[in-house]
Amino acid sequence: MFENDRFALYEVVPPDFNLLDAPPATLDRYGIPQKPDVVTEPELFEFWTQLVSEPFSAKQPVFGSIDPPSLGGSLQSMLNWSGALISTPWPQRIVFAAAGWNVPDVRRPSASALDTHADDPKSLLWVGLDGRNGMLPNISLPQIGTGHWPNRKPKHFAWWDWWHNSPPDQATTKSSASPRPQAITLIENLPINEDDHILAGLAVQVSGDILYFIKNRSTGEFRSFLARQPPGEIEPLGSSVEWVMERPTDPESRDLFPLPDYDPVNFNYCVARAADAAVGSGRMMTLADNALMIEMRETFANPERTVIVSRAAPRQETPNGPVGVTCTFQDPLT
Repeated sequence: MFENDRFALYEVVPPDFNLLDAPPATLDRYGIPQKPDVVTEPELFEFWTQLVSEPFSAKQPVFGSIDPPSLGGSLQSMLNWSGALISTPWPQRIVFAAAGWNVPDVRRPSASALDTHADDPKSLLWVGLDGRNGMLPNISLPQIGTGHWPNRKPKHFAWWDWWHNSPPDQATTKSSASPRPQAITLIENLPINEDDHILAGLAVQVSGDILYFIKNRSTGEFRSFLARQPPGEIEPLGSSVEWVMERPTDPESRDLFPLPDYDPVNFNYCVARAADAAVGSGRMMTLADNALMIEMRETFANPERTVIVSRAAPRQETPNGPVGVTCTFQDPLT
């Protein structure tokens, strides 16, 4: 395993290797989340089966910077998130989160939003842990997903981040000012195209580090890595899990980018595991567990008004089956 202060890379799964029947130690070596129980966690088991089944081609991820930089981040009222959120019952914590979604086409919206960093629409789709009440100290938000920017080539890409609101270490810094926020990290060697189906998730380890994983189900390309806890103190992970369409923030100005017009996004496999610790038994949670739906708002001129631009609604995927969430763009001029 290759390691540094920020992440570690796993061994690569050999071609044609049968992950469906691999023992737990082998899954750990290759950066594959552990196999859920088919009886007690049927929806997680279905997600996991799709994750490790053919087509499947693993490589170690190659990371790069995103240009221009953009910052994922915590919930700021309902100005930058649209989607669904589940809070776990105390004292349990979310230790595993899963998601699937389709890659939408994106376009410039019909009107320009006010109070934005630039007339450069951007959107991020992701699954993550925590981040709610992000103005509180020591909140963090590990997240992984895909980006969709109409003005970028290519306009679809994979990324990850571990946003955190930790103050700087007073013993090693000369100023009490907040640290400069870090832009999201590009996963350069995972091609993403319109209409691809993405599977992604996070698994909290006993160490407090996190196994990140993402697969382009349409091509079979899989990437995983272990992210180290960010520097500084953070709150215990797993108070909530989110499935989100976001418009990101400019790291320098802290202003939000406008949201692009996007095709409807259907999040599926919206499942998580809540447990008393990072290992051991737990219980599966879904959007049927008192999920909160989040709608995004933007302000527009002529006349100046604030409107919902991204609406989230629960979706029954099959009769008596799992519940997903659909995010839909709302034209500001209608």
